[in-house]
Amino acid sequence: MDEGGASSTSPSLMNEENLSCIGNNNASLLEHLKISNCPSLKCVSTIVDVAAMLNHLDIEECPKLTSLSSKDTLPTTLKVLRLVDCPKLESIVDKLNKDTLLEHLLIRGCEKLRCLPRGLHKLCHLKEIYIHNCNRLISVGNLLPTNLRSLHIEDSEKLEALPNNMHNLNFLQHLSMYDCPSIISFPEEGFPTNLRELWLSGAKCCEQVFELGLHRLTSLTYLSIGSGIMDSFPEKEDGNTMLMLPTSLTTLRFYKFPNLLFLSWKLFQNLSVLEEISIVACPKLASLSEKCFPPLLQRLDISNCPVLKQNYEKDKGIMWSKIANIPSVNIDGKEQQK
Repeated sequence: MDEGGASSTSPSLMNEENLSCIGNNNASLLEHLKISNCPSLKCVSTIVDVAAMLNHLDIEECPKLTSLSSKDTLPTTLKVLRLVDCPKLESIVDKLNKDTLLEHLLIRGCEKLRCLPRGLHKLCHLKEIYIHNCNRLISVGNLLPTNLRSLHIEDSEKLEALPNNMHNLNFLQHLSMYDCPSIISFPEEGFPTNLRELWLSGAKCCEQVFELGLHRLTSLTYLSIGSGIMDSFPEKEDGNTMLMLPTSLTTLRFYKFPNLLFLSWKLFQNLSVLEEISIVACPKLASLSEKCFPPLLQRLDISNCPVLKQNYEKDKGIMWSKIANIPSVNIDGKEQQK
């Protein structure tokens, strides 16, 4: 028996005929269905449509899958839906019933997926949405469920906008937007102030979020920003940086800035509780001011930054003395022993 009581069928033999047989054999009692590596499978409606107690549906590596349900809806009992590497799937279902118990939605490698089901915003139990590598997805909808805790969108090159009610997601704590180059607009009201972790990547994405004012996110403890094109963070006429950071930050990460030459100490001047700085793939960055290191800093990570490595490596770098008092210094995965 598979996890959750599902009958197991060899992936190499799984096809529409096998599913039809399972569907006629007490499929209404099925709770957990996992299908993996079925190159000829086109549809699972023969079992999904009658699985009245299904709470976990996991489908991976089914390159010809085009449909989940002939009824264009899913069982209301479903709590977890994972769709991975199903490149021909254009639609999950048209609409989800508002009583659906869905808590976790993960979609990865569904390159032809055009939209998410209607009614998603009415699902009061939905807490996590992960969307990776869905290159035809233009929108995740105008609204998201208000109880959402985590939203992760990565490698979705045609995604143009975020939902209008982002600022009203009062339970949202984790938000990541990585490599979504077509995003052209963000909600004018900004993000909810209760965010704790924020991951941003891409020149347009970073620029627009900076303009919204990150300093207003008073609960933010983790910030990762990356894939920018600037050689420094620009300053206003009064000499202050355009990027004001929340004073609540404990971890700050700069990732993949190929042209970054300079990090102003003014970025760090109000970060009195900052404990960790991570700098990754910034090949032209040569040094950091001592003012960038607040008194509570516990860890400095440097990775794939050859000039920084040369200047800050223990007993070799000319600037090692500036960071020697930081309790933990890690360069390219190697702890610099004190």
